[in-house]
Amino acid sequence: MLSVLWGAASVAQQTAAPKNVLAEITVTGRKIIPDEEVSRQVESALELDPVVDNRHVTITTKNGIVTIEGFVQDAWDLLALRRVAKRVAGVKRVVNNVELVLNDQ
Repeated sequence: MLSVLWGAASVAQQTAAPKNVLAEITVTGRKIIPDEEVSRQVESALELDPVVDNRHVTITTKNGIVTIEGFVQDAWDLLALRRVAKRVAGVKRVVNNVELVLNDQ
């Protein structure tokens, strides 16, 4: 009886995967986050960052592209605004329309 079971198992292995059969492909996608939610998450991330001064900027999002507008008084804030926004889920690109206004101007 053992030889019959062994023989049947080996035949099953040989016929289970013919050469002309395509392999199964699993496709996964990203969850689409609404633009309003992306804007809220970027605003929240900027508010929670202890270094960034975002008091004079506004955030808008269209099709995952975040636009930051307004002004800052420190060059580091220009860089930090973009850095923080790019890390938020759902952000495809960041457009930085922020103006640097120095205190002596």
